[in-house]
Amino acid sequence: MAEIIEILKKVDIFKEMESHFLEEIAGVLEEVNVKRQQNIIKKGDPGDAMYIIGEGQVRIHDGNHVLSRLSEYNVFGEYSLIDDEVRSASVTAEKQSILYKLNRNDFDKLVARNKDITRGILRVLIQRIRYMNELEEKLARSYIKIQKQKAEIEEQSENLRIQKQKFEEQNFELLNINEEKNNLIGVVVHGLKNPLTSCLTIVDLLYADEENCNGEQREYLDLIRRSLFRMNKMINEILDVNIIESRVLQLKITKINLRSIVSDILGNHRLAMEQLGLELVEEMDDIFADLNEVYILQVVDNLISNAIRFTPSGKKIHVLVLKKGKAARLVIKDEGVGIPSHMTEAVFDLYQQKKSMLSQDEPDPGLGLAIVKKYVTAMAGKVWCESSEGKGSSFIVEFPLSAS
Repeated sequence: MAEIIEILKKVDIFKEMESHFLEEIAGVLEEVNVKRQQNIIKKGDPGDAMYIIGEGQVRIHDGNHVLSRLSEYNVFGEYSLIDDEVRSASVTAEKQSILYKLNRNDFDKLVARNKDITRGILRVLIQRIRYMNELEEKLARSYIKIQKQKAEIEEQSENLRIQKQKFEEQNFELLNINEEKNNLIGVVVHGLKNPLTSCLTIVDLLYADEENCNGEQREYLDLIRRSLFRMNKMINEILDVNIIESRVLQLKITKINLRSIVSDILGNHRLAMEQLGLELVEEMDDIFADLNEVYILQVVDNLISNAIRFTPSGKKIHVLVLKKGKAARLVIKDEGVGIPSHMTEAVFDLYQQKKSMLSQDEPDPGLGLAIVKKYVTAMAGKVWCESSEGKGSSFIVEFPLSAS
């Protein structure tokens, strides 16, 4: 009896009660010994008793989901003393334990004989309710704080998206300017080569006419011919359009797992897809290709961003990475409004050309696809679109499989 009273003094519900109340409660407690993994309460059973843990440990769980773990001097099932609701969770011993069971009938008799016990129980329960109210208030404040932080993060994310879009537009403009520069250089080179060739031909003819050309004149012609050869060599080596336009020679190419790249990009967009109510369907294998990491990241990010932008809420986005013959294939399919058949090729053209082809009612794919085409081509790949109005669009990218 004394040992049980000492245990009751350490239990929250009883520790503030006077000793003679504790003696009465200890007198009606039933000792229960349970083995490890023995079930004590099953969810849905009628509640008719409270348990006090004297030794050991139990887990409160709903199926395989553990709600909490309780050890010495904790109680469970206390609400069964005052209501008839069935058990809302199961209880299983995690260690060999000694429990003290207080039946509702015995509790009712104690309460009937001594109202102070009722007051003691109610006082503790009210304290618990107050604690829960305080906890709920703290959680509410935390929730408001989290919502505010979420709004700030979303605003920062939107600002970053706008900045990214501006960078893409600037990058595209730079690419466009660079292409115009290359075209201009091509015109200059072509314009210089023809006169140079003509001059070299005339000089050679004059130089070969020994009868009408004295030694001093031949010396001058030789000087002119050497100068023309140097100019021609300089044009061929420095102003060669093919060398200027070939950025592949400058790319750092490495063996890359296409699935890993796509998974990383999808991870960046999952929150946006969840918020927009989009379902992601993935089917990806480990496929390796020789690529530039910066370019392929940009390609995948642009295609996925476009799919999200044009897919209505409740629809699906399909992402596939698979082997197709000797090629690594990436397919990103949306269930959006689709692209008119006459636009599937032009959709990758220069932005200015595309804008002139679009009507006000047709969806504008933006700058990203032009960049996609440039980067894919630079990595020896190919990209195309398959679409029809009202049935969504599929963007397919293929690269040669890695040799090793």
